[in-house]
Amino acid sequence: MNLLSIFTQGWKKSGIVASDNPIPVAPIPVISNLASTALEDRQRLLAHHVRLVARGLANGLCIYGSRGGLGKTKVVLETLKQEAVEPVILTGHCTPLAMYLALYEHPESTVFLDDCDAVFRHLPSLGILRSALWEGEKGHRLVNYNSSQLKVPSSFHFTGQIIFAVNTLPRQNHAFSAVLSRVDQFELSASNEEVLVMLRQLAAQGYEGLTPDECQEVVDFIAEFSATREISLRLLEPSLRKVIYAREAGVNWRQLVASQLHEIGKTVAPKVSSDSRTYDLECLKQVLKDYESVAEQETAWCALTERSRATFYRLKKTLNQEVTTTQAAMGVGG
Repeated sequence: MNLLSIFTQGWKKSGIVASDNPIPVAPIPVISNLASTALEDRQRLLAHHVRLVARGLANGLCIYGSRGGLGKTKVVLETLKQEAVEPVILTGHCTPLAMYLALYEHPESTVFLDDCDAVFRHLPSLGILRSALWEGEKGHRLVNYNSSQLKVPSSFHFTGQIIFAVNTLPRQNHAFSAVLSRVDQFELSASNEEVLVMLRQLAAQGYEGLTPDECQEVVDFIAEFSATREISLRLLEPSLRKVIYAREAGVNWRQLVASQLHEIGKTVAPKVSSDSRTYDLECLKQVLKDYESVAEQETAWCALTERSRATFYRLKKTLNQEVTTTQAAMGVGG
């Protein structure tokens, strides 16, 4: 798999401006047999997992890795394109209704959930995914969803595949674990050193009017921040554009690039609570909202938490007492 085709779009080799009397220069060497980096090897392995899904040999694939900018999305889309598969892409905020409709309208397609982390903490959405990924006794995957906003049938058979990319696995979420048990899993990770190796390979090709040596100088500058920042492949091209701009504006490119690098790595991913009681309460509140009968609430809660009926009723009693206490303190209902 070509390094540049996966990780850069619009990447251009360094060029020479033509003139009436051009000065002979040595051609920039083409690096054709460069050894693959550790990160590139992982990306190639990821591509094979994507092909398994594209060819119907796996119902789904979960790609995870807390570090962004390692090429998850580009590897998926490039590989699907090579397999002549046009995916249905859901990204950003995706409600359960939107997910159900997407699967209903494309029951035989490959669906790619990209940057939809919130989906994996929402019980109705996880229920849809769980049904869409698991074949029953007769080999059918029956998906159900009830909503007053639904204008299509509330159930259908899904025969397609689902790929989803997440930054952090909510491991204490039993409902998400049930989804994970139905798909292949692949972690795409890399150290700063491995990212720098690939950045140097990219820099060796030059960029627009910048020579490979000039691009390598930018990578060296980025490397100075790697001890205290988590760097990614996304940094290089914006940094090189700043160098080009700085030359035209007559300013120091290092100041422009540094202002960007000082900001990276500051956002800390929120930790998923390891308190099982907190998760159990969240599940209880959700099923109380989703189901009217106590029997349905009990069944749904036990399925999500894998806990007993007795725990369900005990927790429900505790929740009712907390609500009553809160209302009394606020003078509600008195």
